[in-house]
Amino acid sequence: MDDMPVVDSWIADAIAALPGAVTVPYPDWGSQTFQVGGKHFGRLGGDPEGRRIVTVKGDPEVNAALVAAHDAITPGYYANKRLWISLAIDDPDLERDLVIEALENGYAIVRDSLPRRVRESLDPSA
Repeated sequence: MDDMPVVDSWIADAIAALPGAVTVPYPDWGSQTFQVGGKHFGRLGGDPEGRRIVTVKGDPEVNAALVAAHDAITPGYYANKRLWISLAIDDPDLERDLVIEALENGYAIVRDSLPRRVRESLDPSA
């Protein structure tokens, strides 16, 4: 587990603010995954160029627009290129708020797909 990426505090804080969201190490891929209800909505790892990336589930149209608008955002590395995007989190041109928004959106997509009883167990106000 020595090769596992460390989750930056600003990302950890964003994940902690999402009801039921957890960070789970994924040693086989050398990454940290972000999950809700046992389902992945994001992953912190690296790409072939050695950049630290957060790969997040998203809406295909929004993903395409983000990829077109930002050099630091690419179709999901090692993921479905329509449903996932990768954000180079150390790129100075990429605002943290955009990364946090992508994480929140990915969380919402996955959370909304969970059975109602699971959603309710995450947050009684669901």
